[in-house]
Amino acid sequence: MKNNTKILMVKTCGFFLILFSENVFCQTIDSIPPINHQQISIYSKLISEERTIWIHTPPEYASSNDTYPVLYLLDGGSHFKYVSEMVDFLSDFERNFISKMIIVAIPNTNRGRDFTPTFDLKENGADKFLSFIKDELVPYMDKNYRTQPYRILEAHSLGGLFGIYANATEPNLFQASIIISPALTGDKNKLKVIANFTSYLKENNHLVSKIFLSLGNEDTKGADLLNQQLKTFAPKSFQWIYKKYNDENHFSVPYKSMYDGLRLIYSNWHTEVFLNPNRILYKDLENHFKKISKEFGYTINPTEDFLNQCGYQQLRFKHMEEALEFFKQNIRRHPNSFNAYDSIGEAYMINGQKSLAIENYEKSIIINPNNENGKTMIKKLKSE
Repeated sequence: MKNNTKILMVKTCGFFLILFSENVFCQTIDSIPPINHQQISIYSKLISEERTIWIHTPPEYASSNDTYPVLYLLDGGSHFKYVSEMVDFLSDFERNFISKMIIVAIPNTNRGRDFTPTFDLKENGADKFLSFIKDELVPYMDKNYRTQPYRILEAHSLGGLFGIYANATEPNLFQASIIISPALTGDKNKLKVIANFTSYLKENNHLVSKIFLSLGNEDTKGADLLNQQLKTFAPKSFQWIYKKYNDENHFSVPYKSMYDGLRLIYSNWHTEVFLNPNRILYKDLENHFKKISKEFGYTINPTEDFLNQCGYQQLRFKHMEEALEFFKQNIRRHPNSFNAYDSIGEAYMINGQKSLAIENYEKSIIINPNNENGKTMIKKLKSE
């Protein structure tokens, strides 16, 4: 229903399985993507200024009721575009390496003030900026968007210094962090950040958190010291990696770091569906989602689109019983989705169950009277 492959199945239902078997490894052709970006302004009482925020939502955000983890980007003006595209790419059904997520980018107004902790001064700009994120921005996102209580921080360079400071100061604010080439050398304030981070590791023995720490081809002293603290004091529940990219410099290293950092955070997320020719049982997929729900600390359910695609993949490999079970479970979880009924109607049609096909196409049209595909299929089935 939602892609060219499915339409082709409908029009050529007599030989669709042969067509599928000849194109098992073909990639679907992407349509021109919609723009899922918004710009908002928040007046911060804590910083006493208007802050512009850029937000990217998953492609199906407007057409679903799903909830999502949130990725917060410092230096938002530099990282928003490529990170948004990377997340959408990695979370797409064909790859399914990470969760779909909402991305919140914070462009800079005064980078040095916001990112630099100053422990020896009364005015600590980093402390105010952290309070802005914790007490103003996060509550705004949780109130106005469908968020899950899992937040990831991406921070580069001076932002990386702030990211380490944020983890040590507010241990429960971010559940995972991607810290890229942090600016950790130069003055006593930066050494104090590392010392506080060490205390944070020692004092949080049962902390469940993930940190990806990376560095380009540059001065390694500060990052090496931080890595040593992680080796010595990180609790067993703390998952982390320190990776050096000798072929990247300070300004090119974020791209690879983001990719590898996301893959670390979601290292247990993937379950092969798209290229798996075996029978996939719904109960096995359900158990997988229970497992990752336990890991991430909130209930994670397969999305409507994911279940729908699982059903079609089972059709693709001629596993009709398993395909129908995925479509039935999708209806159970999303009873108001016209597409869920349309999809199972197609499966019944392919399986030769004409009356059930018509029944479900009719249900899809009741929900969405503009479902022209359903109308066409009913007309075709009744004329046979």
